[in-house]
Amino acid sequence: MAGVAWWLLVVGLCDLCRADGDVTGLLRRRVLAVLGVVAVVGAALLSDPTGRGWWGWVLAAAAVAVWVPASSAALARGQVQPPGQPLLHGRWRFAAAYGAFGTGIAATVVCGPAMGAPHFVDDVVAASVLGRFDGDALLVVAAVGVAQLATANILVRLLLDLVGVPAHDNEKQLRGGRVLGPMERLLVVGLGGAGSLTGASLVVAAKALLRFPELRAPRDGASGFGGPSDVTEYFLVGSLASWSVALAGVGLIALA
Repeated sequence: MAGVAWWLLVVGLCDLCRADGDVTGLLRRRVLAVLGVVAVVGAALLSDPTGRGWWGWVLAAAAVAVWVPASSAALARGQVQPPGQPLLHGRWRFAAAYGAFGTGIAATVVCGPAMGAPHFVDDVVAASVLGRFDGDALLVVAAVGVAQLATANILVRLLLDLVGVPAHDNEKQLRGGRVLGPMERLLVVGLGGAGSLTGASLVVAAKALLRFPELRAPRDGASGFGGPSDVTEYFLVGSLASWSVALAGVGLIALA
């Protein structure tokens, strides 16, 4: 699990360094992509991989290099771009972003045992107050936690744009989604990872109850209760996608 954890951690840290709105300039995209590849290559050299493990690290490095610029380009759809920042056309930019993320996860999971693990992680953990815990398990927990922040937001925003419910427009009506989403996912991951699935379910139910009045409010000056709208779709699609990312994190922690 060390391979997938390290890859998620690198991607999560790169995404945290993006500009506001998850869309960043061409220079920053390139810098983040290069730094991500360097981090993955460095981990590979310190992990003593064997056989197909090398292919796992190669695919992981390539996935980081594609994920950062492709996801940023996909999120920039419909926005005015400065000269010299060409975008992928049509849905190919979404395919490139999701393909890169899926390739990184799949390669590190399938080749996991042969990829080894960065030795310095165990040394750092052993020398800290967390010395009684397994280094690989702690790396997984840290990676899952970091991934619930910017990376999960980007995955959800990509899906919303792809299905035609732009996150950028609806965030103006359901304010706080970009902040509440990570908080909610961290609660779900924390409770689920601790074995309290009931507590995680209560977090999900509480959000639905709190948002219900906003979803039923009249739209555009109409009287009475509002019906299904793009805001409702934004909430439903975004929430289900967000919870899926959090539950996937719980699964990784359980496997570790």
